[in-house]
Amino acid sequence: MVESTTLRDLAIFTGYSHIGSCREFVWIPGDVIGRKQLPSRFIIRGLVCEYEVEALMIRKDLYLRTEAGKEYVVTNFQITDINDIENIGGVAENCSLLFEKFPEMKTISDGERVLVSKQTQVMAFQAMSMVINQVKAGHGIDPKGAREVATMLVDEIIKAPEALMNLIDIKSFDDYTFTHNVNVATLCLIIGQSLGLPQDDLFDLGLGGLLHDMGKLKVSLSILNKDGKLTDAEFTEMKRHPIYGYEILCRSKDIPERSRMVALMHHEKFQGKGYPKGLKGDSIPLFGRICAIADVYDALTTDRPYRVAMAPHEAMKIVTSGIDTQFDPKVLTAFLHKMSLYPSGSLVLLNDGSVGLVLKANPKAVLRPVIKLLRNAKGERIKARTEVNLLETKNLFIAGPASRTLLNVTAGAKVI
Repeated sequence: MVESTTLRDLAIFTGYSHIGSCREFVWIPGDVIGRKQLPSRFIIRGLVCEYEVEALMIRKDLYLRTEAGKEYVVTNFQITDINDIENIGGVAENCSLLFEKFPEMKTISDGERVLVSKQTQVMAFQAMSMVINQVKAGHGIDPKGAREVATMLVDEIIKAPEALMNLIDIKSFDDYTFTHNVNVATLCLIIGQSLGLPQDDLFDLGLGGLLHDMGKLKVSLSILNKDGKLTDAEFTEMKRHPIYGYEILCRSKDIPERSRMVALMHHEKFQGKGYPKGLKGDSIPLFGRICAIADVYDALTTDRPYRVAMAPHEAMKIVTSGIDTQFDPKVLTAFLHKMSLYPSGSLVLLNDGSVGLVLKANPKAVLRPVIKLLRNAKGERIKARTEVNLLETKNLFIAGPASRTLLNVTAGAKVI
């Protein structure tokens, strides 16, 4: 007989969205009868919802936080019994501590040194959850955790500039904005480092990236997650989120003004017609111009309710098409120098039929990065580490993206 686990006095989230709270969450692992594995069950007691209980019915994963600060993820849950509102029942795949079941990376990181450690990413996720909870509760922001994370991100990126970029893949969470903020901060710092910004500037930039989307907490979920075109009124409200975010950040004296300006300016466009102010060129603060690129790239490579995530090279093509119009050419060039058109971690198919993993960009040749060969032209797996600099190998070039399924590459490799 398996033993149940009871968690008490919990805040309940589905990713970025605060759903409510409950008095108890009881987890009952599935028993095994003969060869049959029964599903694991849960009971939610004393649920207090900000929305209708039905709001939980359309969600995929739950995120739970105890008063003591422990954080859990309940994956692939489904409510099966709401006859007794005090004892809501359901089934789920797993319930585990957040640190033990953290989202996978968007890029392939197996066997490679990564840019940001998993521990730092977990701490960033936790810091963001604390800030979001404070905003939801109507309190001022205590940015201590976010400031600590910004310092850690800057330190790690400075120490390992050539490491493989590892953005968080948050497909196992309902709302993407929780970890979108962490990814955007990482991308902002990659761009800032490429531009040669000093460490103090990188800190303020990273902090701004972490907090850039706080204003979305003031926008209705029906607008944020709408599957279809927004009405004029809905789009007008959506365009206010940078102002909402700036106002939220202004409540804390421990957030530098130029970090706050990231929240206000990350939707301005280089040739104008952005929002909220419609600024042009250098009148948009540098940090806002940097975050604009980071925000769009991570959004394009993430699943949303209204579209499927793009592959990295597809997203890069869209981002680069915005040079001179949406994005600052100098900032976008710095981004390309670090990422190439096939960002680090991408699986690529070479012209001879071999498969490689992109390790790092060549700043002067965005289509000829340094790669690690995973499979040769004969279809044989390559076990020994074999690096190829395509800039120095004139007879090899990238023919396009490679599929793990179609090409049967190294076990465990992941393609997005």
